[in-house]
Amino acid sequence: MLKRFLQELQTLAGDDALRKHYLVAVSGGADSTVMGSLFHEAGLIFSVAHCNFHLRGEDSDRDMRFVKDLAIHWQVPFLLREFDTLTIQHNSGKSVEMVARELRYEWFKELSIDFDFIVIAHNSTDNTETQLLNLCRGTGLKGLCGIPPKNGKIIRPLLAFTAQEIRQYAENHNLAYVEDYTNKDESIMRNRIRHAVIPQLERINPQFLTTTERNRHLLQRQYAYYQKYIKTEKDRIVFENGEKHYINRQLLETCEDKELVLYEILNEYGFSSDISEKLSATTQLQSGKQFFSNSHILLVDRDFLIIQPVSESDNKTIIIGSLDEFRHYFHVEEFEYQQDLVFDKNPNILYIPKEKLTFPLQIRPWQSGDYFYPLGANGRQKLSDFFTDHKINRFTKNQIRLLCYGNNILWIIGLRSDERWKVRKKGTACYKIILPLNSPQEGDLPIATGEKQTIFFPTTNNK
Repeated sequence: MLKRFLQELQTLAGDDALRKHYLVAVSGGADSTVMGSLFHEAGLIFSVAHCNFHLRGEDSDRDMRFVKDLAIHWQVPFLLREFDTLTIQHNSGKSVEMVARELRYEWFKELSIDFDFIVIAHNSTDNTETQLLNLCRGTGLKGLCGIPPKNGKIIRPLLAFTAQEIRQYAENHNLAYVEDYTNKDESIMRNRIRHAVIPQLERINPQFLTTTERNRHLLQRQYAYYQKYIKTEKDRIVFENGEKHYINRQLLETCEDKELVLYEILNEYGFSSDISEKLSATTQLQSGKQFFSNSHILLVDRDFLIIQPVSESDNKTIIIGSLDEFRHYFHVEEFEYQQDLVFDKNPNILYIPKEKLTFPLQIRPWQSGDYFYPLGANGRQKLSDFFTDHKINRFTKNQIRLLCYGNNILWIIGLRSDERWKVRKKGTACYKIILPLNSPQEGDLPIATGEKQTIFFPTTNNK
């Protein structure tokens, strides 16, 4: 196995792989422990990195101590980062698994400046699980290609080995490792695929894992070939000016499959297939319309689709002059308030008396000095204090939008409404204003998920 491992490492890290400096991520499980052991056996230059997410009580600390002892045994540096993961995940709109993954890779990115490569212990069986997981969630050709063996400084030399091969190596070399009991929790989708779905597929095809690996390599080759065509079209219809990218709408119309080409271009900036479908369905989109992903803004111009990064300097304000315009951004229902009516406490819903919904309204970013009167609380509060209390990070704060009338905030959209616009009297004619809910993966629609909160980005025609 060592010989095959070094061959894979050389393929990923280059001919001088034996002289590179590696950061090896070790959780203490079988895969990462075997990978660290292979680095040690080969006499490579490496350090060990371990994340303690504090999700499993004493077991998390046990794993941390175990990996530290491994690093001491291998006589290599030990790097540790501890996270209060559940606090970070609270109200983030993301699963614990997703938050932990983001924290882990953010830390690796910080460390990468001191290493040639970051080494992750994904194996071939993990790759099959990822393909099936992507298929269940919805994916294009890229998602069917599975986990890439190399992505920038991140490499995964164990993708050439199955989980069974890795555990057999551990057994043959008397390697101890720790077991994570959450790997058996089938409420986690990946575990259901591992323990329930794959065994059924292996009953249909006993060589399912081998077949899937062969198909994966073919799909990767097909995707690479397909990307050459996409690049040719992109070079033809897109030009750059600083951080802005301009898609020529006239040239886009000449593409044989303009929706597919547009999807591949926009997907790079975090926009989902819904946006490319909307933009390619009509040539009559009104200039000035905007779509947002977590990282970029797309502006519809007369001749171009203009893409630029979201930044702190992006202080665009949308003016809404009528109820008809308002309905482009929100779903609006009318009702009469009765004493026994129980209001939904969902922060994505605003209840307001009809008489208090006065135009023109604004949808704008928050500003230093903004304050409101939080619904259900006493007195006013600065938005900056509200964000601190709710542990909303800087990036997420920059994405938050407010619904305002003049200088008054009606709603921190998707977070909290203002007490002054509360429905109070029986028999009052009211509006129920609903922020359209979509998958957190669909960054083009009004919901986009930040690290700490569910944030609103206004786009039109999302009824």
